[in-house]
Amino acid sequence: MGSTPTFAVLGSGVNVCYPKQNQGLYQDILAKDGGIISEFLPDTEPIPFYFPMRNRIISGLSKVLLIMEAKEKSGSLITADMALEQGKDIYALPGPVDSSYSKGCHYLIKQGAGILISPHELLQDLEVLAGGIFKEKSQRYENCKNNKKIILDNLQNMVYSLMCFTPKSIHQVIEETDEPADRVMNALVSLELEGLIKEVTKNYYVRSK
Repeated sequence: MGSTPTFAVLGSGVNVCYPKQNQGLYQDILAKDGGIISEFLPDTEPIPFYFPMRNRIISGLSKVLLIMEAKEKSGSLITADMALEQGKDIYALPGPVDSSYSKGCHYLIKQGAGILISPHELLQDLEVLAGGIFKEKSQRYENCKNNKKIILDNLQNMVYSLMCFTPKSIHQVIEETDEPADRVMNALVSLELEGLIKEVTKNYYVRSK
């Protein structure tokens, strides 16, 4: 850890260190003015169901989400979907094509995540200003080809916010928006024409930006 305080988010109570071999790291975080965060009551033991809930908080606290390793079916991909719903930018580190720990990263890159090449290039991409303050970027609805911003109506914005890197069916979108099918279809078509989503297979869509 450097001079910047570290904060850890647990899938257990704040007084339960898991895995136990991280006890030294746990104590170092507290000793260096960091903190331990959890939405669970003290003494709560970790169970698999709690970790996606924890990851929701991790992505919510993040300016951007960096995926360093991810298997094809991994909690990191769940976290990436949560980050998208929260409007976060996602970057993934490419790795060896035959490594199971790179498959999830390659999938995210294929679906439009930023590519982690070097710390310097990442900082340039994030437009870090003097003093380490992030310059806010409003690229979410920006069309890079013609440099004009895309204005979405309420339904289009709602539908776009529901899109993620894993394909979602029209039926799912209709259920989640609770809007008439014809209105949802019009919104999907508009978003696809603007290049914000794409149809990867019949009636299944993913976010492309």
